[in-house]
Amino acid sequence: MFPTFEIIIRLMPKRFIFFTLFSFFTLSGQAQFDTSFARSGIRHCADSLIYGFKTRDWDLFTRYSNPGMIGTMGGTAEFKEYISKTFAQVPDSAWKKYQPGAILQVVKTQAELQSVIELHSIIEWQGQRITATSYLVGQSWDGGRFWTFFDSQSDVNAARTIKPDLSAELIIPAKKEQVEYLSPPRPAKQLQQTPPGKTKTPGKTKDR
Repeated sequence: MFPTFEIIIRLMPKRFIFFTLFSFFTLSGQAQFDTSFARSGIRHCADSLIYGFKTRDWDLFTRYSNPGMIGTMGGTAEFKEYISKTFAQVPDSAWKKYQPGAILQVVKTQAELQSVIELHSIIEWQGQRITATSYLVGQSWDGGRFWTFFDSQSDVNAARTIKPDLSAELIIPAKKEQVEYLSPPRPAKQLQQTPPGKTKTPGKTKDR
């Protein structure tokens, strides 16, 4: 019979056991630290992406947009022109909410880090209120300091057209969307007006 793990531990020199355990906990702590660092980078960069959108700062928005997505539009200039024209049709006041949510995953591949993060939005436009939670895919080449993002469209196949080397470990949830139809505003009550040509006469007083 092969010795159990407990027997192996008992037979090991104490110094070796201490060194092994110390190395294990050090590496575990380092992995946890790296994940925390990556999540901090995701949060900072996602906030910058959203700020660029809200302020219509398309240079900032483009900086934090995934290069693969920009490439499908023909390049940086074409991408900025496209999003500028697209969102110019929607007034700023229509966006009631547009902000990042929870970071659902951080995955390490051989070349980079990848992630999935929620994006919450509420828009009221053309008689509808659309409340949605969509999912952005993040990508970092520098260990989690700087991230770029693209909308996954809640479809792995669609996401792979932007990023062919998308990790198989990433789980992209289905998009959540609720559509409500808004009641049209009630017209203001019209003031009662005297028809033209007629004037109100004061009440007659009786002759004494």
